[in-house]
Amino acid sequence: MTLDEAITDLTNRIKEVSPDVVIRVQRRSDDGAAIRAYAPAQDEGTIKSATQERTLNLLVEEGIDVQVLVYDIATSLPSDSA
Repeated sequence: MTLDEAITDLTNRIKEVSPDVVIRVQRRSDDGAAIRAYAPAQDEGTIKSATQERTLNLLVEEGIDVQVLVYDIATSLPSDSA
């Protein structure tokens, strides 16, 4: 799996459980990135549940390090840049 495929997979998982999420992706290297999910506070646990095992599997099995960071959109406004 490529980093782009991993980002797409995780982004889709996040959007499935939190349709109003705003996502920002920051690539850190050829095999690493951070996905920032700005969502309602009540969606934080659901997003973590939907992505935690997958991110661990990507790291262990594929060597791809994608962190999913969840922020309360009411208190942490996302920047306009991706």
